[in-house]
Amino acid sequence: MDDLNNIKNKIKDMSKLALKMWQMTHRTFMEHNADLIPGILEDENNLNNMEKAIAADLVKLGKGNQDEHMREVVVLFAEVVEDFELIGDYCKDILERVQIKIEERLLFTEDAVKEYEALYNKTLEALDEIAFAFERGDLSLVKIVLRKEEHIDYMVDEYRKKHNERMIQGVCTPMACNMFLNMLDFTAAVYYHAKKIARNLLKIK
Repeated sequence: MDDLNNIKNKIKDMSKLALKMWQMTHRTFMEHNADLIPGILEDENNLNNMEKAIAADLVKLGKGNQDEHMREVVVLFAEVVEDFELIGDYCKDILERVQIKIEERLLFTEDAVKEYEALYNKTLEALDEIAFAFERGDLSLVKIVLRKEEHIDYMVDEYRKKHNERMIQGVCTPMACNMFLNMLDFTAAVYYHAKKIARNLLKIK
């Protein structure tokens, strides 16, 4: 049990780092501040290392364990840390687009920024609730993430349609449009992984 509690504490740290990365990635976009990117990429590298270390701990805990419940817990936590690592990857993908946006001086319309903010905030709430559940030591608290579940697919489809209309009208350039649509898709992917984390954590008794 001590080994499992130690693993939970490490995943708690991972959840906090993923949340920080998400917030800092958004800050880089909003402030057009490329100087923040190296620090976020360092966090992404740390997140990768944490995933590898925790995965090794889980393998050690599960190997040869005859307790079926414990094996199930190990598998669920393994999926959780994989999802956190993938969230870091998507942050990196968004940062690459933001860096191009800054270097090419691409502009998003006010409507586009509002649409991106709407998706970002819904995802932020989910990641924040997950980190809070780990901090409180009560994984059942993540149920609020699923209660607040939004139909992100519909939002993304609507925002994509609106943005393509703006491009056709000449309000934004094709390159800026492509950057924006990529960021919408990556943000939706982070939200999906946050929901998956919440679902798996609720299975852990």
